[in-house]
Amino acid sequence: MLYKYLLYEYTTVNKYFGASIVILALFIVIAILVSPEVGFNNGINNSPISKVDSLAFLDINNSHYPAFNQIMIWLTQFGREIFWPIAIILLFVLGGWTGKKTAVVIAISMLVLVPLGVLAKDIVARPRPVIPQSDFLIAPDQEYAFPSGHAMIVSAGAAVALILFRDTPRKLAVSSILAIEAALVCLSRIYVGGHYPLDVVGGILLGVGVSLIFVGIEKRIESLIMPIKKMLKKQ
Repeated sequence: MLYKYLLYEYTTVNKYFGASIVILALFIVIAILVSPEVGFNNGINNSPISKVDSLAFLDINNSHYPAFNQIMIWLTQFGREIFWPIAIILLFVLGGWTGKKTAVVIAISMLVLVPLGVLAKDIVARPRPVIPQSDFLIAPDQEYAFPSGHAMIVSAGAAVALILFRDTPRKLAVSSILAIEAALVCLSRIYVGGHYPLDVVGGILLGVGVSLIFVGIEKRIESLIMPIKKMLKKQ
């Protein structure tokens, strides 16, 4: 039994670590391609990939529909800072032991991603969209654009939930709702004028890539919070 458990854990860890390496490698490739610091862009958006990215940004950003504008603003303003802390708390309190474990893995992933995202922005140093014909719904942020912090955080939460919180139809439905919310937040960042599409793609890749590392060591994280489970059983 011990051998089977160790084999399962080894296979699971390596599966998620392997996927994480591939995803983070792709993130690095995109970061190099869009960074003005590397030389492909020569400090401005004149590389083929940047031009395509700018055109895609304009297509999305200039397709505003009045009925959706306020919804997209709310998603970009509250879909990360308000929605996900509440989601983590609800998973921990109402989701049973699986929910507690999922909430802890999401929280750890996000705490690690915040400084990583700031560091990545400073290294890549890609300016925010400043295309004259674009229609900004909110004032652009002052920090660099790549990767999108919103996309990074919400995609990490959605990825962890879809992997760990899915052992019943109800739990899978909850995780699917979280994933849909995350996708809408990612879209809103382009829609309101805050990011180019590749900024959002980069955020998704970094968020998912890092979160998979913690999903891979989920059993070890579970052992650290096991005292909570024992305490609950005594009550």
